[in-house]
Amino acid sequence: MFGFGKKHQTIRVKFIESGKAEAFAQVDLPIERLPDTFEINTTLHIAEEDWEVVSAVPPQKAQFEKTGTLDITLCKPEITYVDPSEILFSLPTINDELPALENPPSMENVLVVLEDDWRQCEFIAGRYHNEINQECQSVINIYDTQRVESGFKTLHVRKIITHPLTETRITLAALENAFTIEHRYQAVAFNNNASTIINSFAVKTPSGWIFWGQTDDNGDISTLCLRQTETADISAIAGQIDAFIADNNLYLIDWIQVFVCGEGAASFSQYS
Repeated sequence: MFGFGKKHQTIRVKFIESGKAEAFAQVDLPIERLPDTFEINTTLHIAEEDWEVVSAVPPQKAQFEKTGTLDITLCKPEITYVDPSEILFSLPTINDELPALENPPSMENVLVVLEDDWRQCEFIAGRYHNEINQECQSVINIYDTQRVESGFKTLHVRKIITHPLTETRITLAALENAFTIEHRYQAVAFNNNASTIINSFAVKTPSGWIFWGQTDDNGDISTLCLRQTETADISAIAGQIDAFIADNNLYLIDWIQVFVCGEGAASFSQYS
């Protein structure tokens, strides 16, 4: 009677140029002409010009299908020539390999992350204690010798630990039994490609933490990463993470912060 839960078939879309307050165009579009998510890098062709999407509010089809409105902020792509000797890295370390991708039937309810987020904050089997120390020392060396005011002159590519959860046999069911889950994503995607990671998963806790990664063909988790949202509450989950680490003989490592959580190291309550 009151229209609660109504799904709009036509969306009123406003196009706003980045840096300006008013929309330069407005159009009503059928929902099927809009992508499942704008969290993937998107280029729109408007009035014979290409525009890159800076942001979209709300960003996902499931959201603007409910609101009936969509505000898209755009900018014109620019080509800037930079002296290669002046290029700096924004991160001190990345992982060596990225996972394989596949074309999904839909991009709805997909967690979108950066390629550089892959295995940056991850759980690793306790058997890799020495390898963890070795990789941490390499990252510290980057901070000590390659850091400049606005970035890093080079970075450390982590190659030693190729299978972080070898012999742990942790299933998705075990993960969900260890934590309270309020939302399950269909898959995980990188923001530069409308494809999803093969056998990927992501679940979100009420305290604002996302466990995400990949399973192997047997259904065991082969990569388990942790993502902090804007509403993340450490105090609400620290004890659970410490227990999960102890029960499964794991370490939790944030490679960028060189933070190690686990036996003989820090408690997750010390993470920031």
